[in-house]
Amino acid sequence: MQVHMFSGSAFAWRVLLALELKGLAYTEVPVQASQAALKSPEFLALNPRGKVPVIRDGDYTLAESAAIMAYLDRKAPEPPLFGRIAEEAGAIWRAILDFDLYFCRDCIERIVVPIFTGRAAAEGEAIRQAARASHPELAKLDAAAARRGWIAVPALSAADLAVFPVVETLARAAGKPDARPLGLELLPLEARYPALAAWRAKIQALPAYARTYPAYWKKLDAAA
Repeated sequence: MQVHMFSGSAFAWRVLLALELKGLAYTEVPVQASQAALKSPEFLALNPRGKVPVIRDGDYTLAESAAIMAYLDRKAPEPPLFGRIAEEAGAIWRAILDFDLYFCRDCIERIVVPIFTGRAAAEGEAIRQAARASHPELAKLDAAAARRGWIAVPALSAADLAVFPVVETLARAAGKPDARPLGLELLPLEARYPALAAWRAKIQALPAYARTYPAYWKKLDAAA
């Protein structure tokens, strides 16, 4: 199976975590994180939306990280990522859609991307406003983790794989030197969202985390 992606994509990270947990063999196919690459005719033939990740499994091609996780869950049913009963599947899908529709994109586009692209000083007030808006959503995740130990059901699921890369990316962005003067009140996560921090630590302890940690981040960490 091929995973077309660029290192550091939270959405691609979801897929890599799922593949590792399923024990499925895969090959990463690097895609440049640029409009020229993502809008090239070759990549648009894989995904007309021009976004990563995209998988190719033989003659089958699929985009959208949540759809890919569902595909992998059918392809390799153990361990189940979407629950074993209908109620669990409903809870997991609700958690994923609630996160993606009402928090995820805004978090990445309004906080993470400006910080990662060196616009923290120029767009400081907009980033602060987005961070303030993120706190009620993070509080909901913290409450869910406090109740169940996980996000949607009392076991690791696709909802955790959907949320974790975004939370991890947000924490990394908030820890950047340019972001620290903004007063985003996101770090340390343990201080404001202890249950979410404990949940994050459980996923970081999984072998799948170390095997899928973004290679680009590793280079930055080594150079720091």
